[in-house]
Amino acid sequence: MTKTLPTPPSTLDQSWVLNSLEHDQLARAKKHPIPRRHLKGPELLVLWALRLYLLFMMAVVAYQVWLAAR
Repeated sequence: MTKTLPTPPSTLDQSWVLNSLEHDQLARAKKHPIPRRHLKGPELLVLWALRLYLLFMMAVVAYQVWLAAR
């Protein structure tokens, strides 16, 4: 016995269903919890580099504001 996967609904069917829902039903239908993604080495490196760059630029801006205020 082979199991066949159901065909996904077409975009026309999806839009028809979403348009026929009431506001609270639509809000509940759109609320899907998305799990956290586990990042790998290069992705973590890029995020940490951006964080360090942000801290550095905040220090530069604070220094420039301090210089302008003197």
